[in-house]
Amino acid sequence: MKFRKIELNNFMRYQGKNVIEFSCDNEKNVTIVMGDNTFGKTTLAQAFRWGLYGEIIDTRYGKSKEIVLLNKDVLTEMGDDDPEEVSVMLEVEEKDVITQFKRVAKYLRLYPELKTRRISEKLYMRKKVGDDLWGDWQENESDRKNLNCVTENIKMMFPQELSSYFFFDGERWSDEKKTNKEIKNSINTLMGITPLVSMKIHLFNGNSKLAVVKELEAKITGNSTRFEDIRKRIDHKENQIEDWEQQLENAKHNAEMFRAKIEIAENILNSNQRIEQYQKEYTMLEKGIASQQESLSSYYADLVRTFSKDAYKFFAAPLLEEVIEMLKSVNLEGKDIPDVTSSTLDYLIKNQICLCGNCIGEKEANYIEELRKVIPPNAIGSYVGQYQNKFEEWQMEKESFVDSLKEKATGYEGTKAQIEEDEMAKERLERIIDGKINFSVERQKLNANKSNERAELEKIRKCEVNIEDAKRQIQIDTEALKREAAHTEKNRKIQKMISYANALYDYTVEVLKKREEPLMNELNEIIKENFAGMFHEQEKYAQMEDDYRLHLYYKKMGGGTPVEEMNLSEGEIIARNFVFIVSILQLAQKKKMEDGIDDSDVLNLPLVLDGPFSKLGDVNTGLIAKVLPEAAEQVIVFMLDKDWEASGLEEYTLPEYRYYVSKDVDGNSSTLKRGV
Repeated sequence: MKFRKIELNNFMRYQGKNVIEFSCDNEKNVTIVMGDNTFGKTTLAQAFRWGLYGEIIDTRYGKSKEIVLLNKDVLTEMGDDDPEEVSVMLEVEEKDVITQFKRVAKYLRLYPELKTRRISEKLYMRKKVGDDLWGDWQENESDRKNLNCVTENIKMMFPQELSSYFFFDGERWSDEKKTNKEIKNSINTLMGITPLVSMKIHLFNGNSKLAVVKELEAKITGNSTRFEDIRKRIDHKENQIEDWEQQLENAKHNAEMFRAKIEIAENILNSNQRIEQYQKEYTMLEKGIASQQESLSSYYADLVRTFSKDAYKFFAAPLLEEVIEMLKSVNLEGKDIPDVTSSTLDYLIKNQICLCGNCIGEKEANYIEELRKVIPPNAIGSYVGQYQNKFEEWQMEKESFVDSLKEKATGYEGTKAQIEEDEMAKERLERIIDGKINFSVERQKLNANKSNERAELEKIRKCEVNIEDAKRQIQIDTEALKREAAHTEKNRKIQKMISYANALYDYTVEVLKKREEPLMNELNEIIKENFAGMFHEQEKYAQMEDDYRLHLYYKKMGGGTPVEEMNLSEGEIIARNFVFIVSILQLAQKKKMEDGIDDSDVLNLPLVLDGPFSKLGDVNTGLIAKVLPEAAEQVIVFMLDKDWEASGLEEYTLPEYRYYVSKDVDGNSSTLKRGV
């Protein structure tokens, strides 16, 4: 199967008609389209998808639902009622038959905005009937008797479920997006096994009423009410089995989904154990700093409180001490009469009589006058003792005040120093850890998914037990039904047909087993050889496991037990994907050659690669590119200019099948130039 050419009309970056012809040479089977980023290489890859399937995929430059298919320059020139067409035509060669598929969409502009509304989309097909003669275009749904005939042809030639294998985006493709069942089914389709699988299901599909054996069994008649009772019982059990099998399928799918999520979480946690420890330390530092900030505030508040309350004693005590010493130097001893004031003495002098009743003479009056000068309120002698007591009290409190201030100041300074040290440690950890990964949340997700997986596994167990019990009962009832069946000529003929269908079913199972069993071993041999050759890898090897996923293992670790590489680099992910795609296509080629017949069911697909080398170094680019021309009958590569020399694909490319994409700096549309 080969693409002969693609013709774009007003498709995205390409204004008007643009054509690329592809090399169909058996030896130099490579076509190259080169250009810089954003010039329109990916647009060409998108044109294949839209032309065949009517869809485009997300790119790093925009989401598919936001991408306008109509060329912007054309859109700018449109009025509000001026429809324009977008079309992609693909010409395909299969053996001696040449077919063209064309998808056409009409758009109106939502004037004055640069937005569009699709008013129609149609798919056509025509075949070449002579040297320069083509049959009429056949619309996909124009013939109601042959509804979707164009889609069916595309499905047979380019199954959409296999599009990831022959439309390969090196930056985006990953088998991790597919379930193991989808990958297995895709491999079966590619290897031509699907018809056998369909035949097996058609003959006998468990309890399906649509299967041939079941339809024949339903036609057998009986001659008793017991016959009908047994049949109803069998029907009921079969209906139950169908329900349980659906539940089983759902539970298996869910369990597989939860298992994948568990593995992702475990990989993150196991691959980042040291980082997780750093995050724990970081969290402890955050909590510690917050707590210490509270302590710092508390120390500061205590300092202010203590100082505000008792500082005056500390500063006033020396002054009080000097006052007391000064007062002590005054000779007041014996001159202080308790409870006698200057008012009392004034009364005595005025009345010239003493308190004892004697008259006061001149001598006594002079004495009282002197005494009046040294007693309250004219004297301070009575307060000296009070000052002395207060001074002694303050002296004791002064030492306690100083000790308290020292303690709180030391606590404040120590806490501040610890906070500064912890802040530095926190900043150091911030530079080490990846703040995007919340390991606490990852562990919560891991535990939740483990719990969900256990629940689904329990559902699987119950469903399997129920199905086995029901099947045993059906087997018993089937034997009883045979005994109750009427011995008529019609029934005997039906029994013969059932025996024939069962024999054909057994033969199909045997052939299918012979075709399926060797596939994994053969595929792994090709995978190992390609991985070693395409990446000069000596330390690791690649292998497809029963989960239909490609795993990478270390050769010389674990004492003989393979150790899987769980933390793949971006380059290793691309390497794995490349190896998987190339190996699948090479196995298909091998099987087609083994069949040795022209109408082999094995599909031989072209390989269309968009940006396959952009994330690879020159050495790996050359090693991979060397394998590509042998992996498929036809190889079409959209690549950066810088990768051309490193790829070494010039050896496999005729000059006329080398194209260059260019674009004006300020322009919207791209142009194609053919040849050197």
